[in-house]
Parts: sequence; structure tokens; C-alpha cells
Amino acid sequence: MNQSPNPWHVSFSYARALQNTVLKTWKGQPENVETAQKALLIRAKANSMAQLGRYSAEGENEEAKKGMFQKGYTY
Repeated sequence: MNQSPNPWHVSFSYARALQNTVLKTWKGQPENVETAQKALLIRAKANSMAQLGRYSAEGENEEAKKGMFQKGYTY
């Protein structure tokens, strides 16, 4: 989205992208807190790079590669 020059800043909410892998890692279990925190840091860095137009999926874990698209999903 931000890989080419734009006359304006382009962005969107990264909230779900931050939460998805972290919640799946945590699973509400106290013993998973540290691992989930590490996953959050990784997602935050990836989202930061995406906002700058420098994101690469190289090195992503399998959960992150799955994506979040759900056909027909409505809020």
C-alpha cells in the first residue's frame, strides 16, 4: 500500500493484524503469556514495516502466513 510514492499518507487499522496471531498463541493460558508477548512484538514490527512500505513476508511463521480472510464474513 505504501510501496510507491503517494501525494498523501495511506493507512488502515492494523488492530486485527496485531491481535490474531497473539490471541491464537495465548489461548487464554497463563503459561502462554511470554510466548504471546513475543508474538505481539513480532507482529508490531511487521506492521510498522508495512506502514513504511517495507514489509516482507519472509520469515513469517505458519500461523501468520494463513492470513485472516474469511469468505462471507460480516460484522
